Amino acid sequence: MQSDIEINARSFGVGEICDEPFFDVKATLAMLTNDQKVCINQNRRQQFKWQFYLNALDFLSDSGIQGNYFEFGCHKARTFRMAMAAYRFFNMSAEFLAFDSFEGLPSGMEGRGVHWKTGALSTSEVRFRELLVESGFSLDKVRTVPGFYADSLNETLRKDLGKLTANLVTIDCDYYESAVDVFNFLEPYLQYGSVIYLDDVFGGFTKDRNGGVLRAFEEFKARSKFSFVDHLSIGWWGRSYIAYQ
Repeated sequence: MQSDIEINARSFGVGEICDEPFFDVKATLAMLTNDQKVCINQNRRQQFKWQFYLNALDFLSDSGIQGNYFEFGCHKARTFRMAMAAYRFFNMSAEFLAFDSFEGLPSGMEGRGVHWKTGALSTSEVRFRELLVESGFSLDKVRTVPGFYADSLNETLRKDLGKLTANLVTIDCDYYESAVDVFNFLEPYLQYGSVIYLDDVFGGFTKDRNGGVLRAFEEFKARSKFSFVDHLSIGWWGRSYIAYQ
């Protein structure tokens, strides 16, 4: 009798457990539409991200590093909701700050990526808040900061934020210029033990995109008063780092 594992495996085009190469390529590809492939791949990526947030908050909780959550790039509130859930899981109190244009990508993105077009990756500020409420989160400690970073990350905002510190920062800006604006703003809010998650450290890692977010981070490290130790890998695309002095 076949095991449940073998039966379930076969339903996804995977072969006998002891067979090689362990899955039937032809059957697997034939049974999936392009939309299904995209859905499966996105689901796979989100699982990596959810595990990261649990691990990051586990570290912060275990180390007693208090602070707040900053997220730069909040399309569909995917990772924002993961972060809020992880803080809740570990009973850690925080303010949750969402920095985004809420209008999608700015002009001039054409030709720099398949999905990078003016207005792409857009979730309105209203819809962003609705998504949080629909997922069972209160908005009491959520603050949205709308606007393109070159405009919104300014001295007025600095004064408004005061001495707020971040213990976890997600930077999901996709491209170099946007990440530069974030890093030019970020340092005063970091502390010893702050975790920085670069969602696109290898996204846009091509010559014609100025080296992407990774280049912006390397430039930031060179001028920062903090040093950064490698922390976790998130799929093929993301890395996290811990700040220290």
